[in-house]
Amino acid sequence: MASASGPGGQGDPPRRPLHQRAALIVAPEGRGIGYELDGVAYGLIWPGPEPVGLEDAARVALLHAAALELLEVEVALPQAMLLAMPTGMRVTRASEGDPARALEAAHLALALCRMAEGHPLTEPELQAVRWEYGLPVTPEVVIHADGSADKLGGSLSVGYTLNGRPYETFFLHERGHENLAEREAIRLALTHARFLGYTRFRVRSDHKFHVRRYAEGLVHRGRRKSGSLERLDALVDELGAAVHFEYAVTNATDAPHRLAVHARALHRLASGQPLSHAQRVALRRVHFARKAGGGVPY
Repeated sequence: MASASGPGGQGDPPRRPLHQRAALIVAPEGRGIGYELDGVAYGLIWPGPEPVGLEDAARVALLHAAALELLEVEVALPQAMLLAMPTGMRVTRASEGDPARALEAAHLALALCRMAEGHPLTEPELQAVRWEYGLPVTPEVVIHADGSADKLGGSLSVGYTLNGRPYETFFLHERGHENLAEREAIRLALTHARFLGYTRFRVRSDHKFHVRRYAEGLVHRGRRKSGSLERLDALVDELGAAVHFEYAVTNATDAPHRLAVHARALHRLASGQPLSHAQRVALRRVHFARKAGGGVPY
């Protein structure tokens, strides 16, 4: 921290209350943006076609900090780097921090994006996914999934939990409706859980169509269907008796819903777009729930 006195001998500006101060470490990797903000690791995909630079990654992280109403941020960045600071925020330089968690978040974001787009994962990507989660302690995973589709542009984002662990991603290229978002959330969560080594899958969803299709057999499998439904059908058929679907209401305060909106909010920050009220609420609720270790409602 600077110690030089300002005009009139007033000294340094007063420090903000603890809840408005945070440390930030940024570590981009390819198109993945990873950063650790206020003790919570975040990862997302840069919306541009080229790899993201440190300056753009730091800008996204600082915009995130501003949306959380963090007014004093200590960030580990090269001294020569000039950043456009959000209005009202005081940014100070910190000694170099450990970027391990930020890099892990960037690697996971890249892997989730590839899973979402249906690409096979490379061995390093598989290792990153498994390292982040750790070894499963039970053969069964409980999946709670939800999706969100933008009513104007049709962009999709999804959120899900694997035995309570939160995950989210934004679909860069897919466009569609709420049904497609719900379907992709289930497909991605099942794919993720398989990569982790789970052998039994309990899917909790508030989308009655899929529960009736897979748990109750009330939707005829031979009827006309889309490519996304064919992909999910093939995955469910491959899993066979190992997967079970059950209906569960997803409220606005549940993790899957908040995570889906949260993924969209981070994408909009990276794209330089304004946030809706719901997206700002999701940023705060997800941050404080994750900071508390998931012990409070989302």
